[in-house]
Amino acid sequence: MKSTKNIYSDTANLDRRKFLTSVTKAVGTSVILTFPRLSFAGKFWPKNYALTVQQVIAIILKEIPGAPFATTVDQLRTGTMDQMVTGIVTTTFPTLEVIEQTAKVGANFIIAHETPFYNNQDETDWLEKDEVYQYKIALLKKHNIAIWRFHDYWHAHKPDGILMGTLSTLGWEKYYNPENPRLLTLPNPVAVKAIVALTKEKLGISTVRLVGDLKQNCTRIYMALGYMDSKRQIAAIEEFKPDLFISGETREWETVERVRDGRRMGQKTSLLVLSHAVSEEAGMQYAVKWLQPKVPGIKITHIPAKNPFTFV
Repeated sequence: MKSTKNIYSDTANLDRRKFLTSVTKAVGTSVILTFPRLSFAGKFWPKNYALTVQQVIAIILKEIPGAPFATTVDQLRTGTMDQMVTGIVTTTFPTLEVIEQTAKVGANFIIAHETPFYNNQDETDWLEKDEVYQYKIALLKKHNIAIWRFHDYWHAHKPDGILMGTLSTLGWEKYYNPENPRLLTLPNPVAVKAIVALTKEKLGISTVRLVGDLKQNCTRIYMALGYMDSKRQIAAIEEFKPDLFISGETREWETVERVRDGRRMGQKTSLLVLSHAVSEEAGMQYAVKWLQPKVPGIKITHIPAKNPFTFV
C-alpha cells in the first residue's frame, strides 16, 4: 500500500536543535521532547508559542489511557509531523468543503474523526486514478494542510469524547454511567416523539429515520453513535433490551430488520437512525473545548461536515 503519510516535501522540517533551545528559553526550564509522549504538561507552553503537528498530537495522547496504541487508524494521513500549526480545525469527516473552509480560516491542521479517503484504513492504492482523490490531494497540498484521525483515541478517552459531547449537547450528561457508558436510564418516561424532536433540534438534524412507535415511552436508551457493527448492535439490543436504540448508521438489511421483526413479535425496542456524521459532530465540537486549554496559543475551530443527504 502506498502511504500518504509523507505526501508533502520535507521543506517544512524544523531545525529541531534551534527549536528546542528557543522553547527552553521560553519556558525557563530544561525540556526534552519525545513523541508520542511529552516530558512536560501542556500548561507550560507560552500562550503564543507555536507548536508542530507532532507536539499537538503528543499533548493529546498524554490524556488518553494506554496511548500510544500498537494498532490504530489514528494516523497522520497528510502533511508532516514537523510542520508548524497555524490553526486547528475539528470535524467528523474531512470533506472538500471542510478543507476549503479550513484554508479560509487560516488553519493547516485538521483533526478529523473519520477517514479522508473513503475507507476505514485509509488505503489509497485503489484510488490513485480516481479524479476526486487526486483533486482532494492537490487541494490539501496547495494549502499545506495536515490531517490526523482522532477516532480510536477519542473513543478511548475517559469519558468517551464523542459520547460525552453528544450527551452534553442533548442535556443528558447527568445520566452518564461510567459502568455502562452507552446505556442511559432516564428518571422519567419520555415519548419517542419528544426524543426525536430533541435530537433534531440540538444536533441540527433535519430528518431522522425511525423503526418503532412515536408514542412509545422510553426510560432506557442505548447510544450507538457513528457506526457500530450490526452484530454488536443486535447483541446489545438482546442484552439490554432498551426502549430506544439510537444509531448513527446501520445497514438496512441487518439491525433495521432485526428491530422490525422483534417489534412484530411483541418486543418494545425502537430504532432511531440519525445518520453518521451528524450523530458524532457534537463530539468533535466538544473536542474544541477539551483541547483548547492544552494549546492556548493556537486557535481551534469546529467546522461541521454536515449531513450529506438531501431528503426529497
